[in-house]
Amino acid sequence: ADLSAYWELAFLAAFVQDARAMQKITSKKLITLVSALAVLATFAAPALRAEDAPKKKEPSKKQLEMWDKNHDGKLDEEETAAMRAAKKKKDGGEAKKEEKK
Repeated sequence: ADLSAYWELAFLAAFVQDARAMQKITSKKLITLVSALAVLATFAAPALRAEDAPKKKEPSKKQLEMWDKNHDGKLDEEETAAMRAAKKKKDGGEAKKEEKK
């Protein structure tokens, strides 16, 4: 009877020791996982923001009709500059009207 109690205690001691070792391994794995996720989030955030950035807007059909002087179906640098200058002039005129009110 004495030997069986000894073996039970030895088994329980080994089990507790194994449980502590597993807890250390689990803690290390958890720390590694959290660290890896933090690094991943650090590098993923700018990439996600880049996807949300507004895409270059194509001119509408009406804008092409009005500003596409060479009728090639797209606005070149000079046509785009002329369109922006007209918009700036229009917006500046509207701002002056609002200041007078």
